[in-house]
Amino acid sequence: MTRIWPSDTAPSAGIFVANRFRGVPDVTVVVERPEGRPWPVHLARFVWRGLRAGRRARVEGVEAHVLYPAGFAGLVVARLLGVPLLAYAHGTDIRLYPQRGRVYRLFVRWVVRHANRVATNSEEAATGIRLLGRSPLIIPPGYDQELFRPTPLPPGPPHRVLYLGGASPLKGYAVAHRLAETRVGPGLRELPPGEVARLMSEHHVVLVPSTAEAFGLVAAEAIGSGRWVVARDVGGLREIVIDGTNGTLVSDDDFAAALARVPDEWDPFEIARSVSRFSLSAWQAAMANAWDEILSRDGPRGHTSD
Repeated sequence: MTRIWPSDTAPSAGIFVANRFRGVPDVTVVVERPEGRPWPVHLARFVWRGLRAGRRARVEGVEAHVLYPAGFAGLVVARLLGVPLLAYAHGTDIRLYPQRGRVYRLFVRWVVRHANRVATNSEEAATGIRLLGRSPLIIPPGYDQELFRPTPLPPGPPHRVLYLGGASPLKGYAVAHRLAETRVGPGLRELPPGEVARLMSEHHVVLVPSTAEAFGLVAAEAIGSGRWVVARDVGGLREIVIDGTNGTLVSDDDFAAALARVPDEWDPFEIARSVSRFSLSAWQAAMANAWDEILSRDGPRGHTSD
């Protein structure tokens, strides 16, 4: 169950969730986008659709991305169906927890405390979940290694700089507007994953100046494509970018200087090997192991949480 999933108008939105289930057998996907509905209506529709799909498919468990609304709707559906829930936090749901209203905080806290298992994508997100009284699994999402694979660098220098974060201030668009030759993403120009991979192959550097980033899948995709990543030293980006090895971490906000220090050349294939642990197959295998543990411990009608 999720509300983030690729669409015709936003082909890359939620692609990490879609990839999570790609090729995985016996999965029923329930996508419920808000579409401007009041939250009680949205939540009720989510629960109703989840129940209907779960009863038809006779599911053994519910997996929800993110903690709210999918996590709470998933918890209700799982309990009504008598099956366990694995709730996956993608970071923003936890990072914004203190800033959201009382109802949001209540629902998120209820999911964290009552899901059979909670998983998340980075140590930063895990820290926030621990503050709510739960120790999560840390299972970072994986990038598509078949699509984002290393290619020879285009001619240069000067280095061509690519930015993929869209018009959002949280993604550091003001920095990208000054320093990136090519700027795409939500609010600018939406691209399907194949076009993103092509753009990466035509550039040398991918700029990720996000002010907050629980994980930063685009950094893993870029490094997996053999490109140098210049990223802000925040959140999960620290777990992907190895300063001086596959990219540059910027802690002083001087991205212009960081771009000027990018090496003239490097081996794209060597760079790509540094993020092999973030493969899609590794993510799917780790999530499958989590489900094996849940089902062997709690059973299809178990309600135990740790």
